[in-house]
Amino acid sequence: GTNQINQAQMDRWEIVTSLNYLSLEKEMEIILAKNKSLNNAKGREKIANMIKVASLTRRGFIAGDISTVMSPRTVLNWVSNSQIFSDYGYAFRVTFLNKCDDLEKNIIAEYYQRCFGEDLPESSINIKI
Repeated sequence: GTNQINQAQMDRWEIVTSLNYLSLEKEMEIILAKNKSLNNAKGREKIANMIKVASLTRRGFIAGDISTVMSPRTVLNWVSNSQIFSDYGYAFRVTFLNKCDDLEKNIIAEYYQRCFGEDLPESSINIKI
C-alpha cells in the first residue's frame, strides 16, 4: 500500500529502510529497453524530458503541492501513448493529467511546460477568469 504506517506498526520492525525513485539514467535505460525505436538522440531527449516531468511530480508530491505522483510505469504508459497519438502533450494529458485533481492540473501542466517548453490547455496561462 501507499498509506503511511503508524508508529505502533513501525515499532514492530527491527529494521526500516526507504525506497527512492530510480535515477534518470536507470529509468531511461528501462524505458529504452522496452522502446528500442526511441534509442536515438531525439528519442532519448524526449524520454529524458518525460522523466524530468515525472521527477517534478515526485518532488511536488513530497512537498505537498500535489496529491498524484508519476510512477515509472506511468512514464512507460506515456511513452506508449505518445507513439500511438504522435503527440507528447496529448498523451501526457490522457495518461496522467486526467487522473489528477482539477485544482492541481495547472501546477502539473506547468511541470510539463518547464520540461517541454509548450503550454497545455490546462496551463495557468490558458485559464480564463
